[in-house]
Amino acid sequence: MYPTKESHARRAVRVLRRPVRPHRRRRPGARAAARADHARRHPRRRQLRRGDVPARPIPVGLPHVPGLEAVGTVRAIGDGVTGFRIGDRVAALTLGGGGNAEVVAVGAEHAVRLDGPLAGLDSALAAGALCNVTTAIGVLTSAGRLAEGESVVVLAAAGGVGTAAAQLARTLGAATVIGVTSSPAKAEYARGFGYDSVVSYDDLEREVAERTGGAGADLVLDSVGGAFRSSVTGLLAPFGRHVVFGNAAAEDVTFEGNHPWYTSTSLAGYNLGGVAGRAPHLLRAHLEQALARVAGGTVRVDVRLLPLKDVAHAHELLETRASTGKYVLDVHA
Repeated sequence: MYPTKESHARRAVRVLRRPVRPHRRRRPGARAAARADHARRHPRRRQLRRGDVPARPIPVGLPHVPGLEAVGTVRAIGDGVTGFRIGDRVAALTLGGGGNAEVVAVGAEHAVRLDGPLAGLDSALAAGALCNVTTAIGVLTSAGRLAEGESVVVLAAAGGVGTAAAQLARTLGAATVIGVTSSPAKAEYARGFGYDSVVSYDDLEREVAERTGGAGADLVLDSVGGAFRSSVTGLLAPFGRHVVFGNAAAEDVTFEGNHPWYTSTSLAGYNLGGVAGRAPHLLRAHLEQALARVAGGTVRVDVRLLPLKDVAHAHELLETRASTGKYVLDVHA
């Protein structure tokens, strides 16, 4: 399924199609082809389809097959690839797209065999965890450097990363985990994932002050962006960290170079694709940890299955921004 070539192709849900395309011959390089069973719909795919990634346009050639994650079995192996055999069950990131298809070409460094302790991991759960739980581990550890006894604030607390981050923060020793949502319905949903409290954006400043005794939060995870991003510094304790890993509001803000100096706070970022390109071994470590956490029951992932033919409907649900859980496409349904 990919958009047609009209000028509006990246914007309207209705341009998504499910064509039948011949399987391409194997290309050389450290790649493998997997027969996909499940693929997840990621909000980033919605942004790419609409072409509204602000300030940093991401070129997407047309036609384009969306999908950042897939789970299936290896059906072909590229030259130089080791550690995989035909028939291996794998979970893989497809960061260049292509995950929403029956056959997917993936980089070997972004594929993990689902064997050993991962053998019992449900394919739909694995697909739902690949980006979100991996990102949650990255923002809490490598970017956020969460320490035992610290306090964490998670914006967009009902989202895929947010619900995973709340659970992971507990296992990493956080003393207080506060969630923030844009509606009472999302707050009610988020409370099931281990937050100490879930509040509105209007009530957040008071909640942080009460929960931390006026000290401020040690770590704020921010995928929301927009005007609220500029106010995060006021929530932080001295030497607190503000980690940016998304921009759902599609509105950028700027910070002066002296900002960390004046405020005694830090601003950090985590971008899945950027880490994949510059520190692939670190991304793989995060990916393996994410799958292990889900397989071991430390992190619960709320998955909702849809047949592949309903991919346009999955986009419509994401467009409402009222959806919860992770939409996973069943390729063979």
